[in-house]
Amino acid sequence: MLQDSASATGPAPLPIGERGCYSGPVALLRGSLTFARFYVTGDPPDDFRERYMRSIRARIMRPLEPDDEDLERSGWTQVGDPFGLELGYDDVFYGENIVLSVRTDRWQIPGPVLKRQLKEAEEAYLQKKGRERLSRKEKAELKLLVAKKLRRQTNPRTRAVDLAWSLEDGIVRFFSHADKPAAVMTELFVKTFGLKLVPESPYTLAERLGLDKAQARAWRDLEPTMLGDGDAERGEAAEEEEES
Repeated sequence: MLQDSASATGPAPLPIGERGCYSGPVALLRGSLTFARFYVTGDPPDDFRERYMRSIRARIMRPLEPDDEDLERSGWTQVGDPFGLELGYDDVFYGENIVLSVRTDRWQIPGPVLKRQLKEAEEAYLQKKGRERLSRKEKAELKLLVAKKLRRQTNPRTRAVDLAWSLEDGIVRFFSHADKPAAVMTELFVKTFGLKLVPESPYTLAERLGLDKAQARAWRDLEPTMLGDGDAERGEAAEEEEES
């Protein structure tokens, strides 16, 4: 069973080379283990290993290609290797835990670059056609062609975030506190395993502990207190802004 606070060391950082632009920690194997917790509602089926393995493999990450219509895509990958798309039982089942990584690819073309290239393409098109203006449809088609051309000259940005699902406790530990990665993970988890996730909060924790009537009354009378100066919250907001 994974502990709620720990520190671990692992292999050296993944070499990127031509495989893509990768950002984000592989927190389950390396570094300080900080995570958000989610409660799993429901129990795995008796044949969960076989059933879950089929479902995971059906949702393994499909890397973005320049001609794809999608600008962003997410899927499962191997913990420790965001580009590891061949998942076996030993990669997923670790003792009483299921360990996976949620990889998200996203095209990020700088706005000024796209604008400049599009302007040049429009001018060349008008000169070729001997016209002064483009129709709305022509502008949209040119923008798509220019965007695909620029995608072929770069790689999508890749982010991977680990999770560990303790089957014994019914708890998922997700190694990011940002809202957007958590939302992506939750949607993928529900589609894959058919079980819902409930984010941990003081209220959900109290409900799980099972308070008696006196404790429940005292709990309802509590007033929230802000601890610290909010640096952690600002850091998470900056991380989420960077991903948007």
